[in-house]
Amino acid sequence: MFRNVKILSWLVVILLVTNVATVATVFYHSNDEERSSRERVETKVPGDRRTRFFKEELNLSEAQLEPFREANRRFNRRARGIADDMSQLRVEMLDELFSDSVSREDLQAIAQRVGVEHRDLKLATCDFYLELKSICNDEQKARLADIFQSLLNSDERVQLPGKKHRQGRPE
Repeated sequence: MFRNVKILSWLVVILLVTNVATVATVFYHSNDEERSSRERVETKVPGDRRTRFFKEELNLSEAQLEPFREANRRFNRRARGIADDMSQLRVEMLDELFSDSVSREDLQAIAQRVGVEHRDLKLATCDFYLELKSICNDEQKARLADIFQSLLNSDERVQLPGKKHRQGRPE
């Protein structure tokens, strides 16, 4: 009897130590992930204040500001139009998916059009970058590259002026 109590006591101690170690490990790793995500520096480009953001970040001169504003306006119009088209295509795709007689061919055609719009948005972004790059000096070009690299590292969740975008899937 005494032997059984002793064995059970040791089992309880071992299980307790194991549980404490597990909780400590989980806590340590969750804090470690939190720390590393804080250390990751990402430049967020505010959609509604993009001109001011780039002016301050790139230290644009007054002579550079007007060509930047024109490029920014062109990009905004083009990107907003493409984003609106993509939203409409998503609605069409959902309508087709939820219809009683789903057509795989129609879904493929819609997906193809989404791909074309996505390509056009990428090209618009490239054109915008190249326009900005053409008005920058060497130091500004390096900072511009850093900003765009940060945008690419953040899954390209760039907020366009006047639009509220969802933040994507939770991780």
